[in-house]
Parts: sequence; C-alpha cells; structure tokens
Amino acid sequence: MKVALAVSPLPGLRAGEACALVCGVWSEVRGDDDVASRLVSDAIAMPYVGSGADDVLAGSHPQHVERGQAGERHFAYRSAGSVLLDYTHLLHGIPGEGAIRSSRLVGEDLAWAAREGITDVTVVLPVPGSVSDLGMGLLDPLSTGAQGIGAQLDAARTRLSGMSVRVLVPGEQPLLGLAGLARSWMASGLSSKEAQDLENRFSEIVSTVPGRASGLTIIGDSGGFERNVYAGCGGGIAYVLGLLGVRVFPIGDVCIEPMRRDIEESDLFVYVCGRIGEDLPSGLLAGSRIAASRGVPVVVVYDSGAIRKGELAPLGLNGAYEIRPELAFSDAGATTEELADLPRRLEELVGRVAPTWGWN
Repeated sequence: MKVALAVSPLPGLRAGEACALVCGVWSEVRGDDDVASRLVSDAIAMPYVGSGADDVLAGSHPQHVERGQAGERHFAYRSAGSVLLDYTHLLHGIPGEGAIRSSRLVGEDLAWAAREGITDVTVVLPVPGSVSDLGMGLLDPLSTGAQGIGAQLDAARTRLSGMSVRVLVPGEQPLLGLAGLARSWMASGLSSKEAQDLENRFSEIVSTVPGRASGLTIIGDSGGFERNVYAGCGGGIAYVLGLLGVRVFPIGDVCIEPMRRDIEESDLFVYVCGRIGEDLPSGLLAGSRIAASRGVPVVVVYDSGAIRKGELAPLGLNGAYEIRPELAFSDAGATTEELADLPRRLEELVGRVAPTWGWN
C-alpha cells in the first residue's frame, strides 16, 4: 500500500518532529507500506514552534538574520540569494494594545533585502494580521523622499524591480465588504465602532490610489483590486504588495505541489495539522483537490477543532481524527507542561488510524 503523508507543525512539535513520530508509528503498525512523507506549512503559527515555513521554504541550513527593533524582533531566513520573511507569529491577531500596528517593518525588511542584493524573496503573511495602517507604512522605507501615494508606489516598484517577490497566505481574506478585514477583526474581539472606523479609513485610502495602480491584478482577483480575495491578508499588507506587482498565492498550493505525484499514485493521503477552525488548512485543501482527481481517500489527523462526521464528505474528507478533542471549542493557549503529553497522544492516535485505513 502506498501512503502520501503531509505533516505541518503541531503545538510544541516542529513539522520534522511530528513527521518522524508519525512515520515511526506507521512503520511499526504497517511495516510493508510505502510511505512518502513531506513537511508542509499552513502559515499558521503554532505555540512554541511557529508556522514551520522556515522548515519548508528557507532551503537547507539558512542563515538566521535578526531583524526589527525591540518589541518586533524577528528573523529573516537567508540562503544564498534567497530570503524568507515569515510574519505569521509577529503580525497575527487584531489591532490592540501590545500589537504591532504599523507595516513599516515589512518595508524595512524588503529594503534591506534590496541592499543585500537578494534576488528571490518569499513573504509569509497571517490572516487577518494586526497592523491597522492598511500596509501603507511599508511604502516609506521603499520610497524615500517620494510624496503622495502615486509617487510612493512608483518609487517602491522601482526599488523592488531587481527582485522576484511572492507572498504566501493561509487563506482568503478580502479587504473590504461584509467578509472584509474589519469584520474578521470584529469576530476576533475588536469593538464594532473601531472596526467601522477602520473600514471607513480603509475605503478612504483605497479611493486615493491612482487608477493605474488599482488596475493591477493578483491571483484570485474578484472584480476590483481592493475586493480581491487575498487583499486583506496581513492587515492589508497583501493589498499594498499587490499594488507593487507582487503575486499572492495560498501557501498550501506551494507546499503541496512538490508531492503531487506522490498523492496521485498513492492509495491514501494523510494530512497532519494543528487546530482546524472555520476553514480547512491551506495544505489540506490543496492536497484534497489532487486526491479527489484520482479518487484517493483523504484522512486528516489534527490537534483540535469542530469537524462533525456529517461535514466530512462536503469537505472532501473520508476520515478525521482529533488528538485533543477536549479542546474542540477552546481557543485557549497552552503551556509547555500541558503540551508535554501531545506526542504520546499523537502516537496512540496514529497507531489506531494506520490499521483502520491500511489494507493489503
């Protein structure tokens, strides 16, 4: 039996650690199976280990370059002429006390990459993202001396012209409208008045963007750049980067594509991930689409969430197994002590999944 296994980080477990554990248990239970495994990231920061994007996208043995001022310290993962900028932990959340509200640090990182002669940049953004300046702050470091949004955009495009920049996001997040950024912040606890004020300010900013810029398109364009399905990612950072000509992609498509053939030729596709909320993780969606095209069953092993049995088929899943079901409806964080038992519980769960879905 051939098994395609994709593993993203879990709370307290890096993707590589979780993958080694799952592969070890599967081998013990079903030693004759041919298991093709790959590490993936869903651009969702897991407690204590991050999003795993560096494990998947930063190349082998990247140089960790410390960036940012006090309160916004982070790393750029540099490998030869490439660099990965992962903001999933730093900018995750909603505007509030203690959150980083300006996107200037992203512009400073890109300006640094340009000065360093880096030619390939990958930016990973969270949904929704805590900055509340609509990404406009990143233009300042890229357009020194330029006055007005039009001139800033032109100067920033010129500054980035020597680099190939791509943005990876965990899922859709429109900028404006009923499903827009401000509404998603409200769902996460932002006051309705502040959300309405931000929405109005966003609309005012969008109205000042020159027509030649708003005519640009990115992956997933849905009639008007400001209403693009990815424009609100990172608190609107994706919107401004899109105006600079940067393309935006779901991270799952990028991580899963290298194992397309493994999935197509497998008898079972297994995806391991952290908490599942309202939407399936990007990598699971991408892998499920490939599996469905070949009639390959899909099983997900996840930390916690609220998937019901009746939802499996509509979601393209054949089986779903929860590591910590007692946390299905809890968004609470976890201490290292509380996570100490997670590896054992994952081992036990995989030990049940393997014989359930394995056949000879």
